[in-house]
Amino acid sequence: MKNFILILCSFFLFVACAQKPIVVSKPSTIDEKQTEVLKEQVLIEPLDIESEDFLLENTSLNRIAVIYPSKVVGKYAKSTISTISAYLLFNNKKFQVETFDTKDESLESILTQLNSLKDKAYTKVIALFTKNGFNLLNSVEGSENLKIYFPLINKEEINTDNDNFIFGGISYQKQIELLQTIASDKNSMFYINSYLGNKLKDSYLNTFGPSIVKEIARNNNRFKYIMNDERIIGSTVLLNTPIIKSSIIMTQLTAYEISPSKILSTQLNYNPLLLKLTQERDRENFYVVSSISEVDNYIEDYAKLLGSDITYNWVDYSSLIGIDYLINDNSNSMEPRFIKIDLVDNQVNYKQTLYRSTFYGFQKVLTD
Repeated sequence: MKNFILILCSFFLFVACAQKPIVVSKPSTIDEKQTEVLKEQVLIEPLDIESEDFLLENTSLNRIAVIYPSKVVGKYAKSTISTISAYLLFNNKKFQVETFDTKDESLESILTQLNSLKDKAYTKVIALFTKNGFNLLNSVEGSENLKIYFPLINKEEINTDNDNFIFGGISYQKQIELLQTIASDKNSMFYINSYLGNKLKDSYLNTFGPSIVKEIARNNNRFKYIMNDERIIGSTVLLNTPIIKSSIIMTQLTAYEISPSKILSTQLNYNPLLLKLTQERDRENFYVVSSISEVDNYIEDYAKLLGSDITYNWVDYSSLIGIDYLINDNSNSMEPRFIKIDLVDNQVNYKQTLYRSTFYGFQKVLTD
């Protein structure tokens, strides 16, 4: 088993760190009995993509380019590549994945790598750009023959008429709207002063209306000054804060014997780490909404082995939807799509699911 994991790790490092294409195939299941078979079937080798015969000889090869700015979203790039690889291995598809690192989101660096992937005849692209990088890409010509999927961007955040652009970002606005349906008439919200934090604050105020709003300082984990505000008692508290901050707030609410009617959160806190950092009594009335739907257990295992988390990490899950769409779009295959999620106006139409915290994890309450 150790040799098997070593092979997979070597494969992952090869894809993520070098701009070398790869071809891989897989067995039908993962278990120790299949390890030797996997060793024989996993092939990692450079491909002569400059050859004129390459595309003719590899018409069944699924070729995917991943373009990303490492200085901006480096933490997402590795797990995105792992997710792509897990999907293609699980579906027993030969594939070639190549990375194109723009370093930053300057127009010059984006165009350089975009031209490079076009020179290598890639037509299916996963682009890990933020809104800033997207706006630059959207402002120039050159993507007419490319189908580009943006895992990090929701279409409600941008303006474009390009039908070749597909968006996989979740909608925090829809998540907040679902949370509002179980809130009381007395509401309060905690947030951090950041791009996402301010965006969530604005969405919250537009949906909930007048509320008690508390800014949480980035470098301060002592919240006594907040807990002294008696207006929080009996209110519905919405946490637009990262997991660590959220766990501290929840434990201090308990310590200061402040009892909100409910504690709510968006996707930010849909993670089992929160369960480890808090006690069951801290989460007694905790509800969280997620846009991640269930997937096959086997592909979850493949993803975990390769270093991605499609169960709780929404970027990895979005990337899974993206690769499924790119591989099956305009395909002549009669095989059904792997993930049953529709596109609406080129945006992934996620279902929002509400969970409540239990001693063991998260229990589904309702789906919109």
